[in-house]
Amino acid sequence: MSDAHRFSPLVAALAAAAISFGPSLALAQPVDPPPSEPKPAEPPPEEPKPAEPPPEEPKPVEPPPEQKAPAVEKKDEKVATAEADAKDAKKPEAPEDKPHKGSFEFGSYGRVVAAWNGEGGRGRDADIVARGSRMDESVYTEIELRREDDWAATGIHTNIVATLAVASPIFHYTGDFDIAMAVRNLFLEGNDIGIKGLSAWAGSRMVRGDDIYLLDFWPLDNLNLLGAGVGYRHEVGTSARLAVGATQPDSVFFRQSVVRPAPLDQFGAVPVELLDRQKVIGALRIQHDQKFGERDKPGPGIKLVLYGEGHGLPEGIREPKEGTKEQLPSDGGYAVGGQVTLYTGERNTFIHLWARYSGGLGAFGQFDSPGQLSLDKTTTGAHQLLFAAAGNAEYDFFGVMLGSYIRSFRDASEGLNFEDVDEGVVILRPTFWFGDIAGASLEGTFEMVQRGVITEPASDPAAAPEGPFIASMWRLGVMPFITPAGRGNFTRPQLRVIYNVAFRDDSARLLYPVDDGFRERNVEHFIGLGAEWWFNSSSYGF
Repeated sequence: MSDAHRFSPLVAALAAAAISFGPSLALAQPVDPPPSEPKPAEPPPEEPKPAEPPPEEPKPVEPPPEQKAPAVEKKDEKVATAEADAKDAKKPEAPEDKPHKGSFEFGSYGRVVAAWNGEGGRGRDADIVARGSRMDESVYTEIELRREDDWAATGIHTNIVATLAVASPIFHYTGDFDIAMAVRNLFLEGNDIGIKGLSAWAGSRMVRGDDIYLLDFWPLDNLNLLGAGVGYRHEVGTSARLAVGATQPDSVFFRQSVVRPAPLDQFGAVPVELLDRQKVIGALRIQHDQKFGERDKPGPGIKLVLYGEGHGLPEGIREPKEGTKEQLPSDGGYAVGGQVTLYTGERNTFIHLWARYSGGLGAFGQFDSPGQLSLDKTTTGAHQLLFAAAGNAEYDFFGVMLGSYIRSFRDASEGLNFEDVDEGVVILRPTFWFGDIAGASLEGTFEMVQRGVITEPASDPAAAPEGPFIASMWRLGVMPFITPAGRGNFTRPQLRVIYNVAFRDDSARLLYPVDDGFRERNVEHFIGLGAEWWFNSSSYGF
C-alpha cells in the first residue's frame, strides 16, 4: 500500500480542522498561505473527496487498461507488416530497365594532292576513256557524321547518317573563300526490324555494290537516290534489297523554266516551270555469299549477285524556241546484270567479274541527259553492254591489283555519231612493301577508245576521210608511299609522292580542242604530292 493511502485518515482530520479553525490557522501560518486562501471555506477543487483515490489510478498496482491497447496495436502492426511482406514476395519483380546504347561515330574518305605537269602548270586528268587511272585524280573528301542507337524496347538498331563531300578547287589553292560541296548521304536506317536481318531506310543515299578501286568505278550498281528502300539478310548468306527513288537532272530533257507575264495584269514577268519531269528509278539486288568452311570465321568463298533496274519518265511539254511548244512522250528504260566474286578470306585476296546490259533510259548515266533521240523523241533503241573485272592478291612483301572494263554504247539515233562509243582499259599495279611502314607501287595502263565519227587521218589531213575514229594511250606510273597502318593494298592512310607519264597517239590528241595543251603534246607528265585515307565510312559497302 502506498504512503498516500496510509496517511489518508490524518489528511481527513487536518482538513476538518482547517474548516473549523480556518482563521486561526491563517494567522498561525502567514508565510505559506494555501492556494485556496481567497475562498478558505471551500475545499480545493482537485480534492473533493480526499478519502477516495483518484479515478485515474483505481488500481495502481495493475497497469491501466489503456496502456495495454498500444501493445495490442503494435502486435497487429507487426502481423500486418509480415503479411504485406509475404504478398510482396509472391509478386514478380519488375524487369530492370536496360541502359540505352548509343554513340556518335565519325568517318571519312579523302584524297588531297598538289600536282604539276611537265610545263610547270596544273596537273590534270589525262584519261581518254570514261574511267581511267586514278593516280591523277584531284582533291575530294567525304566527311561523315553518324548516330547509332540500340533501342532496348524494340531490339531495333538505327543509323542516322549525314555525309558532306568537298571537291576541288579548295581555298588554299585558289584563294577564293568558297567551297564546292554536296550532300552525299542524309538518311535514317533501321536494322533488325521485328525479325533479325530485316532493314529499311529513307532519305538520300548512295546505293552501291563492289567497285574497281584502280579506276574509281562501280560497274554494276552505283545509284544516288532520294527515296527509300528495304532489305533482308539471312544468316546463311542470302540477302536481297530493293530501293526506289527519284532524280531530276538539271537539263531541258527533264525540266525547263520559261518567262511569262505576271497574272491579273500585274507589272513584270515571272518564271514558270513549263517542263517538270522526274525520273523514277527502282533497283533490286539479290546476293548469295557461300563460305567454304565455318561462316563465322575468315575463309574462302564465292559470292553471286543478280541485279536489275527499272527507269520511268512521264510525258511533258517543252519550248524549244519562243512561241513553239513540243510534246515529249513518256519514256523508260532498264538494266540487268550479274557478278561473280571468288575470295580467299586472307589479306583481301579476291577477283570480281561483272556483266551488265542496259536499254532506253537505263543505258545513260543516272544524271546524263540523252543527246540523240529516236524518231518518236524517246530513248528507245539506246543500249549499252559492259564487261568488267577487278582483283587483288598479296603475299608477304608483294601485292598486285588489277582492273579492266570494255564498254559499247549506242544512243537512240539510227546513224553513228560522236556519242556512240566503244572503249576499254586495262590497268595493273604491283606493290612492294619495305618493312611495315613504307612501300612503292608501279602502275601500267592501256586505254583505247573508238568514236562513231569519220575524220581525216591525223598524219595527213588532206587524205580521204576514214573512220571510225580510234585513239589510244599508254600510261606508266610510280608511287612511293608511307603507310602508318602497315602493309596492304587496301590499308590506309597513306602519304604519297606520285609520278605518272602518259603517251598519246596522234588520234588521242584530236580529242581536245585547238590550243589545249593536251592537243599540243604527245607526252604528258604528272608530278604530285598527296595523301589518301578512309575509315569508319558507310558510303562503301551498303
